[in-house]
Amino acid sequence: CGRGGSVSTYGAYNCLSLIKDLDRKHEDLTVIPGVEAFPFYYWRENLLQGQLTMVDGHKHFLALGLTEPSDYENMPTIGEGFFRGYNSQSLLSLWPLALLIFAVKVYLQSRRAERPVLFKIPAQIFFVVGVLFLINNYPYKFGKYDAYGGDQGQQPYQDFIDYVVDRGGLVFWAHPEAGKDQTYAMGPLTVGMETEAPYQDLLELNNYTGFAAFYEGMKYVIPPGGIWDQVLTEYCFGQRRRPIWAIAEGDVEGDSFDPGLSQTVFMVKENTQPALLEALRNGQIYALSGPFADDLSLDTFTLTNEEDVQVGMGQTLKAQEVRLVASISLNGNEKRNALSADLIKNGILIQTFKGAGKINIDLRDTLENGPRHHYYRLDVRAPNQTRLLSNPIFAHTSDS
Repeated sequence: CGRGGSVSTYGAYNCLSLIKDLDRKHEDLTVIPGVEAFPFYYWRENLLQGQLTMVDGHKHFLALGLTEPSDYENMPTIGEGFFRGYNSQSLLSLWPLALLIFAVKVYLQSRRAERPVLFKIPAQIFFVVGVLFLINNYPYKFGKYDAYGGDQGQQPYQDFIDYVVDRGGLVFWAHPEAGKDQTYAMGPLTVGMETEAPYQDLLELNNYTGFAAFYEGMKYVIPPGGIWDQVLTEYCFGQRRRPIWAIAEGDVEGDSFDPGLSQTVFMVKENTQPALLEALRNGQIYALSGPFADDLSLDTFTLTNEEDVQVGMGQTLKAQEVRLVASISLNGNEKRNALSADLIKNGILIQTFKGAGKINIDLRDTLENGPRHHYYRLDVRAPNQTRLLSNPIFAHTSDS
């Protein structure tokens, strides 16, 4: 909320009020509440060498659709304490009581001493120090994780995902192929930030809604057989409760980035918050990137079965044989209208279609019998690294 600000500094209520005001003032614009969050990081110290490194601080998530201030105020992140509550550390935090008890005993001892001042002054010091530490430790609640306990594995991120989803929100991985390796000199210390590109984490975490394919998802995540297809295959074999969807994001600071270079297109009938959130939740979207993104469109992408039941992206069709129909168009002059569309089934590239300004696909396919689901998706390339990525359509046989 605001340049250089955050929900923590600006306040969740103020942020949500601002979003509502923008939504109300601009009838042609629908603003969805959300934040980019980094749930967890930890410090790695090598003080003998004067090194201090923040690890995994660049694992970011987009949390969308939460509408209550308390949803943000209690969000499980390292800054908010990860479910602060009473635990064994709460008892340990009461250690200043020992100082108070000791101070009282020393003070009582002063009554029998020949030189009481030698006991009263230490007693007063211990008492004041004990009170100060008791105040400092209040309210004696501690988070599930902290930044000084080393690597906590995937659980902090899973807790964050589950928290948002349980409250009706959506969670997308931001820039899953972007790592971080920077160091800064601060006097005698070298302070660093280190994050390995977290694309493998997409396989280890569950319950999230999707990921940002453009621009930091193109090398390892979206190619045929890549991370995305591995996750979708797990879903198709019943190893995951839900599939994950691809979106485009513009995660660039400053005003130099043109939002038109990275777009998420919504397949909705009305431009409202509920409709847009449902499209994101159900995969009825496709992602665009590149300088000609405004001119490239997925006009049709459907599966139809023998009974003429038709479904689109994010939906599932029951069928033995399917008819796949797709139409992609690129508006522009003849010098930049070359199109190439990869049709991917179950993580395998099965056919590439080429055209000039337009590609029409109409093919039939027979599904193998069995308990698994099957899926089809499109990856389209246009000139100047312009690209379109559909979300999958699923199908399963009648005996599934």
